[in-house]
Amino acid sequence: MILGYLALCWLLGMAAAAFAEGSPWAIAAAALLAAIAPLVAPRSAVAVLWAALAAALLVGGAWLYQSTLPSAEPQGIATYNVEPDGEPGVQPDIHFRAVVSGEPDERGSSLMLRLSAREVLVGDRWQSTSGGILMRGRLFPRYDYGDLLELKGKLETPPEFEDFNYRDYLARQGIGSIINYPRMSLLATGEGNPVRAWIYDLRGELSSALEDALPEPEAALAQGILLGRRASLPDDLKEDLNDTNTSHLIAVSGYNVTLVAGLFIGALAWLIGRRPAAWLALLAIIAYSILVGGQPSVQRAAIMGGLYIVGTALGRQRGALQGLALAGAGMTAYDPLLMKDISFQLSFASALGLIVFSPALRARIEAALARWSSDRELAGPLRAVIELLAVTLAAIAFTLPIIAVNFHRISLIAIPANLLTVPAFPVIMVTSALTAVGGMIASPIGTFLGWVTWAPVAYMVEVVRLLADLPFAAASVDGFTSAHALAYYAALAGIVWLTARRPAKLTLPQAPTWASDLLSGLTRPLAALPALGIAIVLGLATVLVWLLIMGSPGDRLSVTFLDVGQGDAILIRSPSGHKILVDGGPNGEAITAALGRRLPFWDRHLHLVVLTHPDQDHLAGLVTVLERYDVDQV
Repeated sequence: MILGYLALCWLLGMAAAAFAEGSPWAIAAAALLAAIAPLVAPRSAVAVLWAALAAALLVGGAWLYQSTLPSAEPQGIATYNVEPDGEPGVQPDIHFRAVVSGEPDERGSSLMLRLSAREVLVGDRWQSTSGGILMRGRLFPRYDYGDLLELKGKLETPPEFEDFNYRDYLARQGIGSIINYPRMSLLATGEGNPVRAWIYDLRGELSSALEDALPEPEAALAQGILLGRRASLPDDLKEDLNDTNTSHLIAVSGYNVTLVAGLFIGALAWLIGRRPAAWLALLAIIAYSILVGGQPSVQRAAIMGGLYIVGTALGRQRGALQGLALAGAGMTAYDPLLMKDISFQLSFASALGLIVFSPALRARIEAALARWSSDRELAGPLRAVIELLAVTLAAIAFTLPIIAVNFHRISLIAIPANLLTVPAFPVIMVTSALTAVGGMIASPIGTFLGWVTWAPVAYMVEVVRLLADLPFAAASVDGFTSAHALAYYAALAGIVWLTARRPAKLTLPQAPTWASDLLSGLTRPLAALPALGIAIVLGLATVLVWLLIMGSPGDRLSVTFLDVGQGDAILIRSPSGHKILVDGGPNGEAITAALGRRLPFWDRHLHLVVLTHPDQDHLAGLVTVLERYDVDQV
């Protein structure tokens, strides 16, 4: 308990320095509160010692954060930056060499690469240098992690926008320069970490297998859920996910991992017991963290989720709370700038909510339902539903202010959206993994399993789009500040404290007979899940058969001008069933999304591809078409 309290004081010092902009008054006030708390206990010399240590740790955390803020003076390759609002043509082009230090990120008609500088040409000599660079370039040629490039262009200091400090955001990732569309050439390959290169290659093969087996946007969503890849998602689907507060399902953060862990435990607890299910969930999180690349954000998410699971497995939620504080203190001591990282904030807040709030919520929901049922115990499957509801409410309650402060928009339908989509999450993850691995072994296996994966992914896409289209789906909260967030968390702490002081009691007076009969009628089908599962499978099979019938183009000529943005793409279907694509638009994302809307999800075949002229807005998308579709002739 003492260690957990001291770790919390350290985190409070970090937070005071980060969010009060180093104000000495804020730090002093926080240190005073930290020192008073141990003295509330019976007075003794030991209490005074703990009070002094708590205040010292708080001040030390604040000092460490302030001392590690990026220097105002540029370092390394950033010394050659020109300010974003500088006069054009004043700064000469910089000639340098750098290694691709992350996975390539395709965004529409451009490619984003994270580079690590190695050498810069000064006069006629190459000199060693360092520093991170974010590069935007053309889609082709393509480059991979570990490629050594020689580049020439203008380096710029990242800008600061009115509502977002892009410069600080990149600085926390070790990036001090940006460069747009430089002239570059490939010097060597294999210059990165071999283990990370192997993981990236594996992720690339799994991603390609999903692209071969599924249409868009289902393939992009499956990649996001299984591999944490968000770049290929269409912009409209990204917006819908944000409006429904379900974007955490495709972001590898503690919000995601702890939510999945809670759902995994709840789904298996009624089959094998809560503790064995928790240990299985821990193994699943470790394997998942390795699969998605093991980046620092993934490691933090795994630690936060793992603490919740270990506390559940050992039956010591309070011990998990102390472990969470110690883990947070250790992470911020190693990298103090994490305190302003949104991913870390969401990871810590969601794990905190699941540890301190979801058990009490689950108990109260069970107590409320027990009042309305004549059965002595609730059905096992119903307990899984209650677990999902408690986990969802706790995660949303503890992360809502962070989302409001940073994104100035909150979802008003987050709870129903998560209740409808989160149950599909583990199904999509399992089926996507099977499809990806099967596709790596043999393409026909991936194609066959893609039929199984498509149904839950398409379900999630349609639910998200349907709910996001509601007029009250989301609301802007432009005036929501850190002070409002602090007041919110103070009120939430009071609610958690009151809930803990007054635990739920199951011995409540029975409700009227009609209410008990109604609840029993709802829980009886849940107790017969095997039969329900068979019915669902048969229903999906029926839907697929009807899709096969209704998707037939018939004997009419069809000409469709596809919406690919700034560019041209035309799909022609002849009376005899031949499919012809004329031009492919400016990028692969647009053309595959358009074809996914116009062709049945199982149809990956084009008889003829025609290129009218080789401008990028007609040609670039055809490269992706040839990679993902079976094309007879060009």
